[in-house]
Amino acid sequence: MAMGRTILFLCVLAVFPCAHLSYAQEGNEAQPQKCSKLLIRKEWRTLTHSEKTEWVGAVKCLASIRHERLSLTKDQTVLEGKRSLYLFDTSLRDTCGYNGPTPYWDWSRDHADLFASPVFGDSAEYGLGGTGDCDSSPEADCTVTTGAFAPSTGNFELAWPIPHALRRNLTLITGWFDHELPQNRTLGPEFVRNSTEQTTGDFFRFQYAMTLMHNHVHNFVGGDLAGDCPAGLREEDCKGMAISFTPNDPLFWLHHVQLDRLWSEWQRHHPFNFAAFSGMPLNPQNMTDPRYDLNAHADHHMSFDVQSVPVAPRSVFDTESWPLCYRYTDES
Repeated sequence: MAMGRTILFLCVLAVFPCAHLSYAQEGNEAQPQKCSKLLIRKEWRTLTHSEKTEWVGAVKCLASIRHERLSLTKDQTVLEGKRSLYLFDTSLRDTCGYNGPTPYWDWSRDHADLFASPVFGDSAEYGLGGTGDCDSSPEADCTVTTGAFAPSTGNFELAWPIPHALRRNLTLITGWFDHELPQNRTLGPEFVRNSTEQTTGDFFRFQYAMTLMHNHVHNFVGGDLAGDCPAGLREEDCKGMAISFTPNDPLFWLHHVQLDRLWSEWQRHHPFNFAAFSGMPLNPQNMTDPRYDLNAHADHHMSFDVQSVPVAPRSVFDTESWPLCYRYTDES
């Protein structure tokens, strides 16, 4: 999986354009590589129709590639069939020829009416589609019926953990929790602003706010993005797998790039933030919080899968330096 900065504190998959870290040798000293160019990240609604169409086409290309990989249920039973080679930003470019901007979804602009967000457009060429059909029959399984990823387009099927159509169930109240409040309560501009401006130097508090925003978008979208089991997989086989197939929904990537953008904004809000990365709360009253983790520090090497080498958070603080090599635009 092409890894990104958000995995370092959310324990989820994200996106940066260089999956492999290496260094150029000059004499006897290792010199860090430099960016040959900066890739651009833009908000979804600012992309042209052509740019959206090209991105959607590359996503379909990537999802169509199958490879042999063992996929196991909780009791270690092997699931049959080939899996999709669904890495991401690097593979969109290297494998599927995509050369446009990496999109993100600024859901804070849509928080008052998430259902009407342009990201849920119904264009068969470049729309990401809306909520799924959860009511017509049990077999409908909340399948998305609009946009470029609907079954009617005939060329998009998810392959993890089993072949199935893209599923969503947009809802502000999931019914999963007692005394649940609407999912959009943490997604508005004021909450975002407080998260990035009122947590100076305290990565622990910033991380907590980001985790709320992260989780509420996953829960609002539902279906694959919430890790709901597809109808063709037995419930007992699906347990423990949920987080592994949330990237099935292309919205996963737009959402996680938005989170990465907010981290970048937080870093640049105050010098104390730029290299802040710690599981240690600044407030001593929080020291007993179970989320506190001594092992979370800027030089801790985090192991990923066979596609990448261990990465220390310190090496990916600056998005405009190698190995990340991208920047955000805020055009509206």
